[in-house]
Amino acid sequence: MDPIKWQETPNGDPEWLYMLKRQEYLLDLLEAFYTTGQVKYQTKMKALLFSWIGQNLALPETWRTIDTGIRLLNWTSVVANLVESEQLNASESVSVHDAVKVQADYLRQNYTEKFDISNWGILITSGILTYAARFPDVVDRDTVTWAQQRFEVELDLQVDTQGMQWEQSPLYLLEVWRSSLAVIAAQQRAKQTVAPNILQKTRAMQRMMAQYVKPDLTLLQQGDTDAIRIDSLFNSSAAILSQPAQLQDRLEPVFDFVLLELAHQAWQPAAKKAELTKQYAAPISGNYFWRSDWGENADYWHLFNGNLGSGHGHAALGHLDLVMDGHDVLVDGGRYTYVDGTERRYLKSVEAHNTVMLDHKPFSLPKDSWKYQYAATPVTNQVIDFSAGQLIKAVYIDRAQQTPVMVVRYLINLAEERLRLILDVVSDPGYHTLKRFWQIAPDLTVTKQAEGYQLGNVASLAVTERNIWKSRQLFSPRYNALDHLTRLESETLFKDFTAQAAVFSPANPDIAVTPVQVRHSGNDDEIVDDQLATGFRVDLGRDVNYLVTLQSENTIVGRKLYWFDGTEAYGSFNLFKRKGQRVGKHFQLL
Repeated sequence: MDPIKWQETPNGDPEWLYMLKRQEYLLDLLEAFYTTGQVKYQTKMKALLFSWIGQNLALPETWRTIDTGIRLLNWTSVVANLVESEQLNASESVSVHDAVKVQADYLRQNYTEKFDISNWGILITSGILTYAARFPDVVDRDTVTWAQQRFEVELDLQVDTQGMQWEQSPLYLLEVWRSSLAVIAAQQRAKQTVAPNILQKTRAMQRMMAQYVKPDLTLLQQGDTDAIRIDSLFNSSAAILSQPAQLQDRLEPVFDFVLLELAHQAWQPAAKKAELTKQYAAPISGNYFWRSDWGENADYWHLFNGNLGSGHGHAALGHLDLVMDGHDVLVDGGRYTYVDGTERRYLKSVEAHNTVMLDHKPFSLPKDSWKYQYAATPVTNQVIDFSAGQLIKAVYIDRAQQTPVMVVRYLINLAEERLRLILDVVSDPGYHTLKRFWQIAPDLTVTKQAEGYQLGNVASLAVTERNIWKSRQLFSPRYNALDHLTRLESETLFKDFTAQAAVFSPANPDIAVTPVQVRHSGNDDEIVDDQLATGFRVDLGRDVNYLVTLQSENTIVGRKLYWFDGTEAYGSFNLFKRKGQRVGKHFQLL
């Protein structure tokens, strides 16, 4: 690094060079200058700026559009400080502004239609708009107008009305959110009118990002995402958008320096903050969230069953994340690297998520670091609220099989008992196998119990399968960091139809889930086909249990009524709370 070798990566990962050339470290030097008043930080900042110009400006073949856009955004406050402090002479100012023009022209010339639907597009155009707001006479007006038009199109296409960015990664939603805030902050400071649709989409992104913050205040890992904190960015967003939220009561009172400097204002956390919902359904993207409260010891879960998104999306249909008492229980495997190889493909795979797999064929299969050989199709998600909790029915089509198969996952959330019951239902003629995977948080010791597994001192897991085992698998909390976790994996051989259940509860060695005997009304001797009627009993101890009944297909021969473990029921999905076989509460959900 002394001197900097701009075209050589020390670890073989091209991302290292891309990060180097974005020059975000210039802002660290600027912050150090503001903090200490020592000119040496300005001097170094200026030297690194001109080092890049001297050794990179004539080599556009070594650039990428995304890094160029980010670099322009990072340069904005740095150049402004050097100009205001009279640290640039006339010749140097011309050199810097000429370099900006060259980069802006490069971005426009190399912009293709695919960027309209990529976070790259946002990062390209926001760099131009941010610099142009601070220095309106540098980038030609035609390019600025083009960038503004493209930026608004990008936001409209990429970010849905519920605030999710289509690539199905909170980390890249964060990138788009931050870039949008940078444009708003720079344009507001320049007394420019911010387009209403930009404000609308950015406010929606803030609301969505709040849902991705777990009780421990780290970001939920979905797709290519790291378990990071976003305190400074969330606080800055609340200030820029005048949208304070109760989550800030638990965040550190810090702000994003880049956004703070672009806005050039003094910010203080707001005294009055809007309450946030504890349940959030985002059906456009297929993301569903719930938490018991917004405290550090909350229970929290997230279910995903939506479109794959971009290459940052993982093979994760039906995936469930779970937090109990503020502690991770079920997790996503993370991303680790973008270099194609065993680790990258595994962490994107079905086996690295809390999902199911038929006949040893993953429903979606990565081809390399960014592409897929094939992908399953999400069909529908249904949310039913009832007095004791929620039911989510998630359905997708597995096209990896010889004949496409519909896979149904039910999640029952019973808030008072703090139970999460997962039912996986598959109907496919012939003999098959069903695998289910559970990625247990890496700091939880997994211990076999008589009726299931103890997960540290946090939770218990009971399942209907008898063939279940644990193994050590990859886990990555952040980029270039590799760890391991315990994965529980089960396998069931079935003919034509199967329904398998799992229940997560607070640490309770007595909890059990078992299939129940089903009797067809009017025909005691009939062996009931599981496709017509299936039931499970969740035993909580002290003779208290929940009974779940499924009628996956219509009964067209005989009566429509069935008896499940001594309780009569009709309908696609019923839930009974019982003492022994005496029904206390009945919830007819589907």
